[in-house]
Amino acid sequence: MRSNKSAQPPTRHNGTGNSLANVITANAGNNVLDGGAGTDTASYATAMSGVMVSLGLTGAQATGGSGTDTLLNFENLTGSAYNDTLTGSAGVSNVLTGGAGNDTYYVQDTGDIVTEAANGGTDSVFSSVTYTLAANVENLTLTGTANINGTGNALNNILTGNSGTNALAGGAGNDTYIIQNTTDVVSEASSAGTDTVLSSVTYTLGSNVENLTLTGAAAINATGNALANTLNGGSGIDTMIGHGGNDTYYVDNAADVVTEGYQGGSDTVYASVSYTLAAGQEIEFLRGNAGSTGLTLTGNEFNNTIIGNTGADTLNGGLGNDTLTGGSGADSFVFNTALNASTNVDTITDFTRGSDKIKLDNAIFTALGTTQNIALPASAFYIGTAAHDSDDHIIYNSTTGDLMYDPDGTGSAPAVLFAHLSPGLTTLAASDFTIV
Repeated sequence: MRSNKSAQPPTRHNGTGNSLANVITANAGNNVLDGGAGTDTASYATAMSGVMVSLGLTGAQATGGSGTDTLLNFENLTGSAYNDTLTGSAGVSNVLTGGAGNDTYYVQDTGDIVTEAANGGTDSVFSSVTYTLAANVENLTLTGTANINGTGNALNNILTGNSGTNALAGGAGNDTYIIQNTTDVVSEASSAGTDTVLSSVTYTLGSNVENLTLTGAAAINATGNALANTLNGGSGIDTMIGHGGNDTYYVDNAADVVTEGYQGGSDTVYASVSYTLAAGQEIEFLRGNAGSTGLTLTGNEFNNTIIGNTGADTLNGGLGNDTLTGGSGADSFVFNTALNASTNVDTITDFTRGSDKIKLDNAIFTALGTTQNIALPASAFYIGTAAHDSDDHIIYNSTTGDLMYDPDGTGSAPAVLFAHLSPGLTTLAASDFTIV
């Protein structure tokens, strides 16, 4: 049999239970409540605001929303309809019930039960012991330094480890893991949502986890798995390593290292700083991150697609047959690698004459002279299918869009294709080119 008592009205009252399973409800006064024998519940269901109550305190405690109370001999605790903080007692299996509101629970026993209704707010458990979330509770944080474990439920959980070695398992839902130890193990079932690890230490994704974000400013590393991972470096000098799958990397430091194996999927780097793809890394796409302007983006020996953003970007494909898109803004396109009409021809998709510039390195385009940072002389540029005099060194075919370098104009040396522009740029002029 359950006995219900209430300390009323809102003045100081004492309430004492008996040997039954009592529910004693506190009022707004300063109360001394004693559950007595049996499995008893202290209830703040009638409180007019959120409460902060601990079953582990035997002295007076300010509840915040229901006076200053002393609780004795209670095993269970019920909160209000508001944002409550409910704490269990060590060594006792408590039932903590939050009700509506965004509730916070502190548990100290693996047998503690947290009860929440569906749609009863966004709720969080802080646990100093291995713990599994009950239904309808979203977040779990492990506290202390012990090697303990945390398990989620079918919701989109946030599971936070402590400084010890933790095993974290989210279950179904799109889960987020926050880890502090390289030996932490994150477990996810196949097809159990899209999951993300936030790590302040060097970390390698386990199977079935898609995304890894490095936090803080330390120089740490992120390693993916066989899935299509998103690896996000922090502000430090990070190394990010993909494996199979179509991986996406976010770099925030020019010294970040992105490593991809040959034929390791179709991979993309988003850069918020000027960035150069490392040699030997088959990364298909390099893009300026939204919100970053004035970037210098440089490819490697593979066939890269490089895309700027809204600022005045500088794009350099390096070796390979690259595709360059500047985006809006006055962009520059750099050509400073050995010419090869088969393996090193870049396509500029959005060249805007009078605004964008094509920069020609005089160490490669030797016929243009040794003076740097000057406009191409008008006599060195010609629109047509071939040079028409000995001074014509940069030839644009307005029918095909081909851009060629002819080292001796009408001499015997052949013109070499080095870029494709859009056809029909009949107003293209020498002033659109700079010798560097």
